[in-house]
Amino acid sequence: MGRNAAIKQYRSLPDGLPLDLFDSAEGLRPVVRDLLATPWLVRASELRRPGDGALGRRIGDPVPVSWDASSRSPAAFAWRGCLYDVVSIVQTWTVEHAWWDAESRVSQHCWRIVAASGGTYDLAFDRLTGAWVLLGMQD
Repeated sequence: MGRNAAIKQYRSLPDGLPLDLFDSAEGLRPVVRDLLATPWLVRASELRRPGDGALGRRIGDPVPVSWDASSRSPAAFAWRGCLYDVVSIVQTWTVEHAWWDAESRVSQHCWRIVAASGGTYDLAFDRLTGAWVLLGMQD
């Protein structure tokens, strides 16, 4: 069987242990309510066609960003003549694609932020070019 035989024979779920995380729909309901109350999750049934301005849109514009060195996050950004102060950071993530191909490589560090004027915005720092991009927004 090879050197991983012991791993392949190991039962990850002992007998008698339920597989379900929640034992009933009632146990799941409070978790779903909390998730739906967050600004970054939306029911698929509420999504509309792209471009109608209902929920969010992809932008892709380069933007100047003020950096807060103490919190290591964006403090503000300017877009279409307006300055947007960052109130809170909702989420951060990194995008790495095609690192092996210099032509199609993508290396970005992204922030989902809430602005003081309202709205949730996705900013990305492109590590390859050193430029900031406003990826998208949600009204």
